[in-house]
Amino acid sequence: MSLLSEFLRSKLNSNVPQRYVVARPKMSLEQIPDGVRLTQRKMIGPRIIVKNRRDYGNVRGFKAHWPETGLQEWENYRMVCVIKGHIDFQIGNYVISGDRGFCLIVPPGTPIGRVQPPESFHVADNSCDLFTAMLHPHAVQCFLTHSEAGENRAEFLENYLFKNHRLAQLFHFLMEEVIEAESYHERIGADLLSAFWLTLARDTEAERYINPGPVGRPIDWQNDERGNVDFKTELLHYIQIHLNQVLTVDRVARAMYLSRAQFTRRMRQETGKSFIEFLTDDRMEEAKVLLRDSDWTVRTIAGFLGFQSSSYFQEIFRRIHGKSPSKYRTEIRK
Repeated sequence: MSLLSEFLRSKLNSNVPQRYVVARPKMSLEQIPDGVRLTQRKMIGPRIIVKNRRDYGNVRGFKAHWPETGLQEWENYRMVCVIKGHIDFQIGNYVISGDRGFCLIVPPGTPIGRVQPPESFHVADNSCDLFTAMLHPHAVQCFLTHSEAGENRAEFLENYLFKNHRLAQLFHFLMEEVIEAESYHERIGADLLSAFWLTLARDTEAERYINPGPVGRPIDWQNDERGNVDFKTELLHYIQIHLNQVLTVDRVARAMYLSRAQFTRRMRQETGKSFIEFLTDDRMEEAKVLLRDSDWTVRTIAGFLGFQSSSYFQEIFRRIHGKSPSKYRTEIRK
């Protein structure tokens, strides 16, 4: 059983009320549930805008950061839940501390970062396991991470992308409801959160996801750690983000800070394929997932995967898989 499945099972079988807090520019103790702590801690240093950083779907996700405070500002909705251990998050000028079962709702544009080491709790085990759900256009990315006190990077344990429009809408409605905090928002938010866990569990059991999903790589923006990232992982990450665009050897080589010759040589050494072969194989695997899990037309899938014509996409698919995309969809859904 995957860690995600175990986490969702614990959520569905728990009778404990959901404890969640919405990160806001101004917070008070009245907004904080039992077992969660709120203290003040001033942000320091300048806000630095990050240019040309794109996430899944070519969306600008990472917008800015505060290097001296260790805070980052994202443009997508996020929900972070503590699976094991405890964690201290700085949210603007506040530090919020929670343990197992606590969830933090993070609106777009909120400065947030983990405090190292944890300030409010003092226990022997200073490790923490987290579940994070992040909204993309028409998809939800879910990943589980493990962190140790004093370490700047989290270890990614599992990473999934759920291309379910209903799941994405449900998560979006949940975020809007609890953030806007209108009448009855607590009850509505609890019901939406329960529905989100159920829908996510159903999709997980049916394996309606891409694994691994878009790679999440926490980056120390003061120290370029690009050299420590595996070449193939970096390449897959770039392709996933720019999947629907025209990708050439020169363009991808520049993005990975390599000359064309260096890039071509490393492609052969580390993947055993040319770039075109690698890109085509990746797009064909993505096509199989979309044909199985979505109701998009073949033409729409071809465009999403960066093919200039539906006929060329179908020709490549038939050559690799021995059947047309339509026939593959019919057979896989029987």
